[in-house]
Amino acid sequence: MSGSSLASITNQRLDGARRLLQQSQESDNDWMTQSFESSALFQLRSALNGLLQEVKTSYSLQGVLELDALLIAADHQGISVPVLNELAQHKLNPQSWLSQLLSAYNAALECQVGSHAYATEVELIGRGSDAGASTQYILSSLTELVLRFREDAAEY
Repeated sequence: MSGSSLASITNQRLDGARRLLQQSQESDNDWMTQSFESSALFQLRSALNGLLQEVKTSYSLQGVLELDALLIAADHQGISVPVLNELAQHKLNPQSWLSQLLSAYNAALECQVGSHAYATEVELIGRGSDAGASTQYILSSLTELVLRFREDAAEY
């Protein structure tokens, strides 16, 4: 799979999330809003995987498509990958967009509708006042990171 097709897949996921969030804001049914928001979470998590695949391919990293595994692979190759380092920092901060994405995605995936994590993070998606819990904020942050990675990669 070529780099441009990997980028295209990541772009499709980001665009899908954007469209789903737009639909969730236009919906007047709570169950439809939650459905759109859960679908947007899936698209965002898939876009994150797309970014990781782009990084893995660009740096010829070996291993599974997980942040920690790619960091270890980069370390074994003796290279520092700025986008992976940035993601690692975000993962350590529970208030970051990445931590919020992973937490909300896992809660939705595990159908934790009665759980505190799902109720506080997923129901605020797209319209929450807390930027860390807002899926729109997550979308913007991930899109920005993807664009910065591609700009940096184009320079080399």
